[in-house]
Amino acid sequence: MQGRKVLIVEPHKESRESLASALIKAGFEVLQAGGRGDAIPLLDEDQVAAVVTEVKLPDGDGLSILSHVRGHGLVSPVIFVTAFGTMASAIQAMKMGAVDFLVKPVTARDITEALDSAIRKSDLKNEVGSSGHLAQTFQGYNVVIGVSGAMRELFSLVQRVAPYDGNILLCGESGSGKEIIAREIHRLSPRRDNPLVPINCATLADDLLENELFGHEKGAFTGANERKIGVFETANEGTLFLDEINEMGLRSQAKLLRALERKEFRRLGGTRKIRTNLRLISATNVNLENEVKARKFREDLYYRIKVVTLTIPPLRERKNDIPFLIKAFVGELKRTSGKSIQRISPEALARLQTYSWPGNVRELKNVVESMALMAEGDTLDMDNLPENIRGGQSSKEMRLPVGITMEEAEKEIIRHYLEYFSTKKEAARALKIGLRTLYHKLKRFSLPGPDPAVKEKL
Repeated sequence: MQGRKVLIVEPHKESRESLASALIKAGFEVLQAGGRGDAIPLLDEDQVAAVVTEVKLPDGDGLSILSHVRGHGLVSPVIFVTAFGTMASAIQAMKMGAVDFLVKPVTARDITEALDSAIRKSDLKNEVGSSGHLAQTFQGYNVVIGVSGAMRELFSLVQRVAPYDGNILLCGESGSGKEIIAREIHRLSPRRDNPLVPINCATLADDLLENELFGHEKGAFTGANERKIGVFETANEGTLFLDEINEMGLRSQAKLLRALERKEFRRLGGTRKIRTNLRLISATNVNLENEVKARKFREDLYYRIKVVTLTIPPLRERKNDIPFLIKAFVGELKRTSGKSIQRISPEALARLQTYSWPGNVRELKNVVESMALMAEGDTLDMDNLPENIRGGQSSKEMRLPVGITMEEAEKEIIRHYLEYFSTKKEAARALKIGLRTLYHKLKRFSLPGPDPAVKEKL
């Protein structure tokens, strides 16, 4: 049983016992310690296969436990599971020999998978410091990862709502990672062993979308030479993900609403009612309330799909997550193409962190992949940056991606003016709008509000 013996070092008793219970159910033998003083004797006396420790302990820190393991020639892999994750502590832990650094909230399943991997591949310590390895520490969240407050709050909400069957609406700009969040919700739900079926509503005309959703019978129309099963059937007992649901036409909206309310539908050209049991996750990159007001989206459907609403923050609002994302992407690139990147120069990283990222995480992923493929060695530097990022846009210039909506464009223009001008009064004057109008728009777009001194004058 030594190969499955795990030492948990966690000062919070309830958290420690809860994790221990989950690991025991997963087949591990568990030793528990509330701090460094309790952990060291257990390490010295018992041959443990792995250590799971918090960073902050009442009588030291988890890094001192890692130092003891390495200093005494022990081979037990050490995994950090912490609510106090920072880029500096993650890098330090990896350099010292940690095999994983998981930022709470994480599930028992995440920790179990990390332990299984660490025990199975105890030679992971030879990969310490590699970018690809740090990326693996966040495998549970795929590429939507980070230690920023906004992302940790989002992860917490995902864990809270995933076990329940309520429909979920994901809001966020294009490229922010809505589909990956949908996949994480599915992975954490009781439906995880059944399929998640994604479909992008913007890629199909209304007639084709209905056919994709509900399918058709043989002979339903010219060219229907065989029966087609729609995604409502494919996703039965699983999860259906409708991306860009705001692009769905009103006729398709009506049929979708009926299918959701009655939990049944008919294939095109069919007479038999087909029962379905699925969870719906929808995503939009526009304000659906405005679409309802404009009568472009049905109000009854809107309330049906938004039992819970989650908002994915844009990358420009969580730039301290960029180093983690870069490491995840180069790790993925190493696995898929064999291209190994070991480091990124401080200058290149600083430039990536000052860029506004209108295309969000998707744009960053494309840039990192391009840089990696263009790099002659194993280091990403300024020469590998795209011209628009390397040269740096003039603060008087801004670029908007093709496909952005008028509302998104207005928000970006206002944000750019706020960054360029020293006061909101100057920004309003340059925009040729009144200060009060600017404040209304700041509230509407959830941008930083009035300066306290100015607010009193309004």
